[in-house]
Amino acid sequence: MSANVALSPNQRKAMIALLNSPSVRAAAAACGLHERTLGRYLADERFRAELRRRQGEALAAATAALSGLAGKALAVLDGVMDSDDATDAAKLRAAGLVLSERWKAVELVELVERIGALEEALDKP
Repeated sequence: MSANVALSPNQRKAMIALLNSPSVRAAAAACGLHERTLGRYLADERFRAELRRRQGEALAAATAALSGLAGKALAVLDGVMDSDDATDAAKLRAAGLVLSERWKAVELVELVERIGALEEALDKP
């Protein structure tokens, strides 16, 4: 499904729920559709492809947000290096987490892109 192909109202509800829920069961409960209905949608390659595309967009947006925080985290790290303040331990941990998660997200985006390319190659006759 490309961006210009319309989803049915129930498919749109399912898509949003799947993007925001930790499981198919939770997504079904969130959108008010039966798990079997979501299972049928997920069995449709075009629906799955659109879901993967949207998941990739969400991941890219999260990565960009983390990248935006990286500069602030680096500034905190820089300030902590010269500080004796006891609260700096918490600041240091937060800054380290931002940087760590940012690097993980970059790696994940690269993996998603590589897997997508492999899937496309496998789909070609």
